[in-house]
Amino acid sequence: MPNNNWFKQRLNDPFLKKAHKENYRSRAAYKLKEIIEKHDIFKSAVRILDVGAAPGSWTQVAAEEAPKGAKIIAVDLIEMEEVPGAQVFKGDIRDIKIQEAIFSVVKKPFDLIISDMAPNTSGVHHADSGNSVELVNIVLDLAPQWLKQGGKFVAKVFEGPEYKQLHSRAKSMFEFAKSFKPKASLSSSREIYLVCMNFKKI
Repeated sequence: MPNNNWFKQRLNDPFLKKAHKENYRSRAAYKLKEIIEKHDIFKSAVRILDVGAAPGSWTQVAAEEAPKGAKIIAVDLIEMEEVPGAQVFKGDIRDIKIQEAIFSVVKKPFDLIISDMAPNTSGVHHADSGNSVELVNIVLDLAPQWLKQGGKFVAKVFEGPEYKQLHSRAKSMFEFAKSFKPKASLSSSREIYLVCMNFKKI
């Protein structure tokens, strides 16, 4: 259970205050914005998939940054408020019916897949990092069918012993695969972002 210091830090969090002021649904919007500043991931991305999208701050940023007329799909297990410029699906990305519904909208593989998914944390670091890596692997499993050649992929992951293997897998699938730690991440957080470019379609 969070202690008083945690609540105090959250109340004084400048990114949380900024998100409220600028009408983003969470402070996570600024993590994606930092990634965009370093890596121009939305350039030429006309089909975008946001996996684990709720509450929707990354989808909001995608709607702002994507080229005009881009198709943006957001999917999550939980109910999510609509985002102007995006189409929201409630369900499991592994569900064939959800996959078919999404593909009926985009018709072609995505240019960019983004994921800010996180597992339900237990407080046991090894378990949480392992579960986080598993979520990223689920999305990477979809890449051969869902991501176009030359496509891009960005995902949050909790750093732990399993991360090295995940990073190696990403490097085998993309010409570029780097770790990135946004300033907007809490200093106490073990989260990092895996940024991948130029998918090597087999």
